[in-house]
Amino acid sequence: MKLALAISNHGNMLGGGEYSFLEFISRLKPNWRAVATVPFNGELAQRLRQQGIETHTVALPPIRPWRIANIVSTLATYLRLGRSHRPALIYANGSRAALYGGFLGQLLKLPVIWHCRIAERDPFADPLLIRLSNKIVVNSKATGNRFPPRIKDKVKVIYNGVDIEWLQHKSVKIPDLIHEDWKVILVVARASKWKRHDLILALFELAASKDSAVHLVCIGERDRSEPRWWSYLQEITHRSEYSDRIHWIGPVEDVRPWYRSSFVLVLASENEPFGRVLVEAMATGVVVVAPMTGGIPEIVRSGRDGLLTPAGDVKEMANAVSRILKDESLRKRLAMSARDRVKLFDLDNQVDKMIRTFEEAPQ
Repeated sequence: MKLALAISNHGNMLGGGEYSFLEFISRLKPNWRAVATVPFNGELAQRLRQQGIETHTVALPPIRPWRIANIVSTLATYLRLGRSHRPALIYANGSRAALYGGFLGQLLKLPVIWHCRIAERDPFADPLLIRLSNKIVVNSKATGNRFPPRIKDKVKVIYNGVDIEWLQHKSVKIPDLIHEDWKVILVVARASKWKRHDLILALFELAASKDSAVHLVCIGERDRSEPRWWSYLQEITHRSEYSDRIHWIGPVEDVRPWYRSSFVLVLASENEPFGRVLVEAMATGVVVVAPMTGGIPEIVRSGRDGLLTPAGDVKEMANAVSRILKDESLRKRLAMSARDRVKLFDLDNQVDKMIRTFEEAPQ
């Protein structure tokens, strides 16, 4: 059995990238196994250990001249790990992970696979990370556009996978909060500024003014690094004429009951590199409305699997949501097509492609 040293940028479950990292390395067997490192002990570390994955805490300090002692300490720790475990390759989930993994790969002469999940270019780090990586896996063609055409042979698109069987399990019950006569607009996203909950609150105002059964349910934790944004969203909520129909639930252990109880999922972020929650919603029969940007059109075919609108256009988003809420035949047609579409994003399919990428890495 071959060993991969899997390095994560984060120690907490912040978003789809961390869920995909966890699910992938949990399913590597029988030919591969992983030893994981995280920068601090958080929820991701806890979940990795629950899966029986050997997990180490290794800080990933920023590359700054005044942090040289920390940088040397981190590299020394990684050298000890590498020499004691003798991995066949380094799998780096994120840019800083790829930086330290790349340095380690150079020192130990190991191949490095960088899993890049962010579409924005980093003009300072990207040239170095490209040089340090043997292969760059991206979660969408939109993310792949981050890189120059001259390295296209080094970049491989592998869409994030989800556990469709788990999502569609028939035992899932609707949450007690949800009434039978509610028409739920669902949001599943951390309350960060770039997720644009402000646009969703605005479109909800338009939808709620036309239909007294419409409720907005927001799943996801607040972003601790943006306390003012959270306060702003709560202020908008309290000012709303329909505030009693806006429900901030926070993070949940199991999101399936909330999908099961919803009519439509709305995603409003304007440069989403993939959009895992879209695939989850589609798998559970929830119709999606999202902007026509980033990697989203690679998942959702507008008018076939969901409705896509111009980014930032609240009126168009509200019109799309209203169409879905009013037109049951449209909702059923989109949901049926979406359930078929998500087979492309099955977790086993992603794992198989990633393992083939591991096997193809120069040894």
